[in-house]
Amino acid sequence: MSRSTPRSPHDAAGDGGFESRAVDRGILRRRAFNLRWAEQPDDVIPLTAADPDLPCPPAVRQAIVEYTAAGNFAYGPAAGLPAFREAVADHLQSRRQTPASPAGIQATDSAASALFLVARALLEPGDEVVIFDPVDFLFAASTEAAGGVVRRVPFTRAGGLDLDRLRAAINPRTRIIALCNPHNPFGRIMSPAALAAVAELAERHDLWVLSDEIWADIVYEDPCPSVAALQRAISRRTIIVGGFSKTYGLAGLRIGYIRTDDPALGERIFACSHAEKTAFGAATLSQIAAAAALRHGQPWYRAFIAHLRGVRDHLCDRLDALPGLRCPRPQATYLAFPRIEIPGLSAEQLTERLLRHARVAVVPGAARWFGPGAEGHIRLAFATDRATVDAALARVEAHWDRCITADPAATA
Repeated sequence: MSRSTPRSPHDAAGDGGFESRAVDRGILRRRAFNLRWAEQPDDVIPLTAADPDLPCPPAVRQAIVEYTAAGNFAYGPAAGLPAFREAVADHLQSRRQTPASPAGIQATDSAASALFLVARALLEPGDEVVIFDPVDFLFAASTEAAGGVVRRVPFTRAGGLDLDRLRAAINPRTRIIALCNPHNPFGRIMSPAALAAVAELAERHDLWVLSDEIWADIVYEDPCPSVAALQRAISRRTIIVGGFSKTYGLAGLRIGYIRTDDPALGERIFACSHAEKTAFGAATLSQIAAAAALRHGQPWYRAFIAHLRGVRDHLCDRLDALPGLRCPRPQATYLAFPRIEIPGLSAEQLTERLLRHARVAVVPGAARWFGPGAEGHIRLAFATDRATVDAALARVEAHWDRCITADPAATA
């Protein structure tokens, strides 16, 4: 790919296009599924799934055009294109100070798929995995799909991981400690001290550490440390899962990766992927796009973070001003997770009323999405333009009294 990437006309304002124009809702209504625009009525604004409304970096679009021009779409190497594996390894080393080599990178068809693959490779029926409560539902789903048993340990916005409960959860059937760092849905970054405690427990009990770091580049003040960067011993026990849907808007390209630092562990996971038999694997075009994002998309990425920081502050301040809602600013992610402080009003009820009265769709902090620890919250994704956020907030503010007051005529 050419090193000189021409700027998109939409980037003329120098802000990556995030403030100089609105998102194209027409395209989103046709293409953005998974609880978003294409699955909502036309008068609803969705702040639901964590998938940006904003177009991906121009460098990615150019790389796709250049690659497709030849018209040849042959099979690629089973573990991933060399350019992709090198770009991921370089990114982990330079941006995250995490030991990584191209040989230890495996391309997967999304970070979600990677979670399922790791569970399938490392668990036998009845083996246990310690996960956060709350946390994204994919941790439990991937464990259970492999016949494993989930043990939830509290994770709070204020205190982070409950280390005493983590120690108590480990038993002879435990195989994996699963981290979500930065945390979805609280947007908290784990402290180096907490990561060191996890590393010590993994060493003492001979456990794997699965670290989902898909949000690690969506940070606002402090960088997100990786448990694998602490020391070589824990690096060799750690499987990092990452992807490109959150940072670069490539969810539909279904591209992620697994990073290992132990050849035997990497071979074990790769053998379970069936990629060598061409039954599974990541599309070469998606790998080209992801490598271009890492190699040439950094100016766009920096503008994206600056935009998100402004939207985060604006959204959280206005939500926090609503009676009965408390919305601290997340350290990472583009997820607001305000707490409901109105007695008797559940997250499911508030979510339904926001949809019915304000025509704004959000995700309830329900056990089915995040575990029991999410109850009493709602989640709003804000990776969109300021105009969309303002329109949604205006609706919420105008109908807030109706949303928090019991409606005898409704079944909510």
